[in-house]
Amino acid sequence: MYFEQETPRLFLRVLTPDSAPAVLEFYKRNASIFEKYEPIGGEAFYTTEHHKKVLEHEYQEILNLHMLRFWIFEKEHPDTIVGTVCFRNITPSSYASTLVGYKMDQRVWRKGYCYEALCCGIGLISREIGIHRFEALVLPENLPSIRLLEKLGFQREGILKNKVFLQGKWQDHYLYGLISQKV
Repeated sequence: MYFEQETPRLFLRVLTPDSAPAVLEFYKRNASIFEKYEPIGGEAFYTTEHHKKVLEHEYQEILNLHMLRFWIFEKEHPDTIVGTVCFRNITPSSYASTLVGYKMDQRVWRKGYCYEALCCGIGLISREIGIHRFEALVLPENLPSIRLLEKLGFQREGILKNKVFLQGKWQDHYLYGLISQKV
């Protein structure tokens, strides 16, 4: 697997546990946004030790091809994380599918970075692992994310009732799917 990718404006990198301080800073900068859209648990989440453990676990999952998470860096600022794209539950063979996730630093919204990174990641996973189907979950009110998925060619396939426990309650999510064209 390729642990670093390059797009016209970005570097996409797999990180190791020694990058935990940079990951923690990324989450702290964007806490008010991210907490609306994903289950972030307790005060331990905002510690270097927590992110070191997560990066350690994810690195092993990447080596086993169960997932792939790229951290996104602008070429102009190659030491500051500005986002992440993740492909979880990679299931090769007959299912050939994965679940896509992403988040971007609010300072770089509307620059097309997430689109650029996802195009790169989807193309790589399609070609190198043979993934055929990509799925994404999104809150119905998250219009920027819906627009991004639709721009990428994802289609809304339905609604998953009470899918994720967020902000103290079970919330519905749209299910979007994309069939790879081996881009």
